Amino acid sequence: MRQKSQTLHEGGERKLQAVDYEKCIYNCLLTKKKFIGRGLRYLYLFKNLICIGKSPKIQIPERQFRINSELRIQWTYTKNKLKSVIFQVSGQQFEYHGTNDQLRELKQKCALYVFQIKIQDEYQAESVLGKGSYATVLELTNLYTNKQYAAKCIDQQRINEKKNGYKQLQQEIETMRILSERKHDNILQLHELYIGNQNYYLVMEMAKGGSLLSLMKKRQTLFSRQDIKLIMKQLLEGLEFIHNHNIMHRDLKPENILFMNKDLESLVIADFGLAQSVDTHPYTYPKCGTPGFVAPEILEQDTELARYTVSCDIFSAGVILYVLLIGEPLFEKKDRKEQLELNRKCEINLSKFPSDQLDDLEKDLLMKMLSKNPEFRWSANNLLKHKFFVSEDSIESEVDFYKLNNIAILKKQAMPTFSKNPFIQFGKNISLIRDKTQTISLRQRNCTLIMQTNLRFDKSSQEQLITEQVNGMGSFNLYKDEINQTNP
Repeated sequence: MRQKSQTLHEGGERKLQAVDYEKCIYNCLLTKKKFIGRGLRYLYLFKNLICIGKSPKIQIPERQFRINSELRIQWTYTKNKLKSVIFQVSGQQFEYHGTNDQLRELKQKCALYVFQIKIQDEYQAESVLGKGSYATVLELTNLYTNKQYAAKCIDQQRINEKKNGYKQLQQEIETMRILSERKHDNILQLHELYIGNQNYYLVMEMAKGGSLLSLMKKRQTLFSRQDIKLIMKQLLEGLEFIHNHNIMHRDLKPENILFMNKDLESLVIADFGLAQSVDTHPYTYPKCGTPGFVAPEILEQDTELARYTVSCDIFSAGVILYVLLIGEPLFEKKDRKEQLELNRKCEINLSKFPSDQLDDLEKDLLMKMLSKNPEFRWSANNLLKHKFFVSEDSIESEVDFYKLNNIAILKKQAMPTFSKNPFIQFGKNISLIRDKTQTISLRQRNCTLIMQTNLRFDKSSQEQLITEQVNGMGSFNLYKDEINQTNP
């Protein structure tokens, strides 16, 4: 989405400009209906301009459409094939015809740059995957390929009423556009953009494997060390790619880490709703993120002119690593205010964990990610070279936890916003400890589990779940975490 600019077209020669065709990213030959017959038209697509001329590479094309918030594209169909493309701007329409293959390729090339209209002509909505205060996520099926996609449907009125809401939407789209143009296996790809009468639609790849959070809730044990290495390696590779483009995600947490399929090797980073270029200053929502995962330097900012770097994402990734290794939140909380204060102070003591629960290599990696001083945190590139990822591990043994007694199940009715499969905690008054050989030993203690919803909700919708006493196991304090920005 570009800054507002007038659309250029025939009859406005004083507005037309010479074109540098070396910057063209796609071109094709279309036809224009005339009173008698058809005329050839040469279309050239640039990142911020669409040019159409009667001759190839004409210095000043007759029609020039600025790619901005005013331009719309509509596609017409006949017998399940594309028939024509219509450019709409300032109440005018300009229609051009082509073959299905030509128009399909043009549609693909324009998809990341221009809002299209009439999403119902291309997709069928199948189900609601999630709903928040500003957006609904739908499962879509493409009517012509039968391929599944996920669409983030953003309420136009709500986002425009929110302070800096539209600006942040522009940044989210621009971020996903930049990352999708270059493509990376560990980044969820933006597929195309649509706009309706009430919603913006961001059509993205469908991550059929669910989120890391959902996998954590379904598991009966901690992840093995090898699985943790696999997860963290992909996460850091995705962060390295994002950071190489000088972009901060600013909201890394388990529910924003998805898997394209049931394989742990298909990890992708998702939800760039709070993403920000380091160089774009002042930041939109300088104080933002999720309590318990946000970097302390963000919480300490008291000014709209706050500055920080991509290392804020390294801290969040470190918290995720901690949760995977220990099975507990890094910052225990009684309430949101207390958790934010613990998060801000960032007083982390890993020495309390015995070596059979957290070995020296794991502690060293965590401290290089969780340093309160962002200047001391390692970059994603350097972290991938850490011995944790390159050392050889012994073959891990498995423990059959189905044989353990006194299984406590957190009932479905206590988790109305979670998946159908409840989180299962095994053992009586115990927590799980991983030793060096990857067998599991048991240590008595009470556990506090922090659950999070999948989408952001208004504070008014946040409710504390009941404290449930289960079979004498000690209390499990269950909260739905605040998912809103810490400072909307």
